[in-house]
Amino acid sequence: MELDERKKKILASVVEDYIVSAEPVGSKTLVDKYGLSYSTATIRNEMKLLEDSGYLEQPHVSAGRVPSTKGYRYYVDNLMKEKKLSMLDIDYINNSISGYGDTEKLFEQAAQTISKILLRPTVLTLKTADLLESIKVLKISDNILLIVLMSQNGIVKDTIVKLTNTVPEEIVNEISGILNHNLNGTPLEKLHTALNRVIEQELSTFSIVLNQICEGLRQEFTNETKKLNSNVESILSLPEFSDIEKAKKFVNMLSTKDTIDIALEKAKNHKLGIIIGSESQDYILNDYSIISLDVETDDGHVGNLSVISPKRIDYSKTVSTLKYINEKLEDNLPRKMKDNGGKYG
Repeated sequence: MELDERKKKILASVVEDYIVSAEPVGSKTLVDKYGLSYSTATIRNEMKLLEDSGYLEQPHVSAGRVPSTKGYRYYVDNLMKEKKLSMLDIDYINNSISGYGDTEKLFEQAAQTISKILLRPTVLTLKTADLLESIKVLKISDNILLIVLMSQNGIVKDTIVKLTNTVPEEIVNEISGILNHNLNGTPLEKLHTALNRVIEQELSTFSIVLNQICEGLRQEFTNETKKLNSNVESILSLPEFSDIEKAKKFVNMLSTKDTIDIALEKAKNHKLGIIIGSESQDYILNDYSIISLDVETDDGHVGNLSVISPKRIDYSKTVSTLKYINEKLEDNLPRKMKDNGGKYG
């Protein structure tokens, strides 16, 4: 259904009122608060049509309506007007993000600032320039290996690899030695490619085992680090989490790396990506939105800042905040990256 101007005004008013009130919105509220020049009967009829078309939902019989994922999406893409930040927020951002040259510190400052302004958790993803210090392959049982990697910046990662066949202890030690000899000093972003090269050139005899190790490392060790600025205290005060079980599920979801990582990947194709509810295609995120900003300089992608929230969030203020934060980061981020673990100079 194409939305005419009346339906657009009603949908925008429902979204904006619900974002503030967290209460289902009725026709009388729209007339009293938003001065819509339609009768309550007309508005009720239009809201019913918007519900039938999937833009609104009615949580309870005789209750008002709330936006659906489809309704939020239409609002964000077609109706939302970007808010100007208050001078209070601008001053807070200007005073909170300072310094030059330490990319990780700047991103952490940005994440903390976003969380405090929006009262929502923020995930920062930072591209790092780091080198492999050592790799250990340890036999845990007949067909289970533990792979432990340490970077020159002290990052430690481990992953379990389940083998299809038993491998003798001496073979495991030999593999570990060859990998260390060939891979020490390899940039983390090139580790997967380098490992494939070593398998092809020097370890073809153990290719079956090594391919399984390679897959384990590919999934676990990348050239990015993620950190969560949870600000759990603020978000748990939201009406959405009056149910303690729902609050626990949200906190658990925040700590589930795969869920967040997959959702963030979906937002990566956009400078400013917004994923709403079921658009993530993960039922765990059906009630939540992720608003994600890619931070770039002339030298390329530096990192990402992503706000995680119940679908009821002030999208306009969030977008304005992220854009202003991005300007601050671009002013402070150095232009060229050195091999010093994410520090730029």
